[in-house]
Amino acid sequence: MFKTKENRYITRGVNEQVPKEIQLYCWQLIDKKVSEAEIKLDYLQIFEFNRDNQRQAIEIVHRQEQPFFISYHEVKITEALSEFQVNKLWVIDDSVNQTMLLPEEY
Repeated sequence: MFKTKENRYITRGVNEQVPKEIQLYCWQLIDKKVSEAEIKLDYLQIFEFNRDNQRQAIEIVHRQEQPFFISYHEVKITEALSEFQVNKLWVIDDSVNQTMLLPEEY
């Protein structure tokens, strides 16, 4: 899964609610996991976002269920991210297309 960088799509909800900076960062995290080749990526990649206004940062939890892995990342809250309120994002690879979507769009 996630062997190619072609045929990548985002849903309308992602386009409207997730800043490009976060979209690109999530794609980069997937690409990095693929290149490390430590673990086979599942068809469903889950990203959870925990905003910490006191530290002016957003913690990004990247995980999958089979085989299980979890990794933690952090981005600073910039002006572009000041209104970002999404809690969870999914990326699904159906072997033909890769789609970034909000869970409520599934």
